[in-house]
Amino acid sequence: MNKIQTAILRTLVYADVFAYPLTLKELHRFLIGEKTDSQSLKKALKTLKKISSKGDYLFLKNKEKNIYLRRKRKKWSQGKWLLARKVATWLKLIPWIKMVVVTGNLAMDNAEQDDDIDLLIITAKKRLWLTRLLTNFLVGIVANRRRPGDQKVKDKICLNMFLDENHLKIPVKEQNLFTAHEVCQLKPLWARNQLYQKFIQENLWSQKFLPNWKP
Repeated sequence: MNKIQTAILRTLVYADVFAYPLTLKELHRFLIGEKTDSQSLKKALKTLKKISSKGDYLFLKNKEKNIYLRRKRKKWSQGKWLLARKVATWLKLIPWIKMVVVTGNLAMDNAEQDDDIDLLIITAKKRLWLTRLLTNFLVGIVANRRRPGDQKVKDKICLNMFLDENHLKIPVKEQNLFTAHEVCQLKPLWARNQLYQKFIQENLWSQKFLPNWKP
């Protein structure tokens, strides 16, 4: 196998961990560690015998069932998006919140029916702890907030990360393939002052893992 074919297999193996078959466009966008163009990718696929395809999807052999699972998860995700947008609208009341972002499985429309809703909150500088306190309070009023020790988390809002606008770069010790995917897959619900673009610029290290990805 050549480098592109090896990268294709690595990418599909990684996606299979999440039972997530990829379209050709997604395969190119999230190809691990190999910069290439779409034509070279198509050429490499033609002679790669360790994968299968059906309709628009590519996947490892004997994993066709994941197409059905991806479609089910997309339907489950739709209701969670409505809840996420509702909460994000309420969070505009807090002036020190600069951006609200959906992360995790929901960002890829791949949430399980019983999953919670992961949000990343970017705050104004020197206002992180005050904003965190107010956010927890407000979300507890307008939605079901996930709390430590919760066993049933379906549709609960998990405020899993807060960053302030002066510290957007993911620490070096946490820069890995999984985190690169989190950075590239996150979906902003709203942002002030072009903060999403600034966040991406601060985390261009992710292109070391996903060199074909673009916002």
